[in-house]
Amino acid sequence: MVRAGREPLIIEDLTTNDFTKEMDVTKSLGGGSLIGVPINFRSGENFGTLCGMDSRPHHFSEDHVALMKSMANLLGNVLELDRAQTSIETLSVPLVPISSEVAILPIIGDVDNERTERIIETTLAHSVKKNLEYILLDLSGLIDIDESNMSNLLKISKSLDLVGVHMIITGIRPQLALRAIQSDSDLEDITVRSNLEQALDYIGYKLVKET
Repeated sequence: MVRAGREPLIIEDLTTNDFTKEMDVTKSLGGGSLIGVPINFRSGENFGTLCGMDSRPHHFSEDHVALMKSMANLLGNVLELDRAQTSIETLSVPLVPISSEVAILPIIGDVDNERTERIIETTLAHSVKKNLEYILLDLSGLIDIDESNMSNLLKISKSLDLVGVHMIITGIRPQLALRAIQSDSDLEDITVRSNLEQALDYIGYKLVKET
């Protein structure tokens, strides 16, 4: 059960509540009680619900409710820290060289303003330093990005052109393609291929399995 919002759900008798009296779990238990407190991130986004159940009808006191709220708040803080750590780990820009002229830039996770700037800066600096000819921007692992950052990400292609590097985009899913169109980006001069194998084939590389 996911309880949206911030107020707890309290049902002291499952058999008399309109929401639960016809549920299979109520019939299976033969009755009972339930308290559900939402676990939210600081942004207000709901993660899930911390639930407490009893096989008998039960009156939940103010102390019970306060304890459940404190536990849900603690879990929300732990999850917030975990999300922040994950964001820090994915903030890096892992350019993967596959030859002296070609590197792959896989984008994994969410992309916000800070990460977009980091991607652009690192990509340009690495391209010049390593004297690359091609960068394959793989978006197959991209989870979410807004229209503004999508537009900025696609502008990397024009910046790379100025330093003599050609960018090829791979792994762009239908929803990302729609986001790119909605961002009013100029896609005419951007090379797009379905996957990395096709992109490598485009620039004259072949994947050969060793026997």
